[in-house]
Amino acid sequence: MPTMDAVKIGGRLKELRERNLLTQAELGVAAGVSRDQVSRIERDEVDPRFSTIRKLARALNVDPSELTRK
Repeated sequence: MPTMDAVKIGGRLKELRERNLLTQAELGVAAGVSRDQVSRIERDEVDPRFSTIRKLARALNVDPSELTRK
């Protein structure tokens, strides 16, 4: 049975966050995620759940696929 690869979105998340002129804390509040979690995701230290990716995408006004594309 095939397994899913880890989803690394750190660089793309940071790019979109900065494009929207948001701090990690502001994005965290908008997405309902802690600032520390945003920071760990941006550094690719954790693999975010798909529910977290959806929350972040909604806060950034983008489709979740925008965060997961390479």
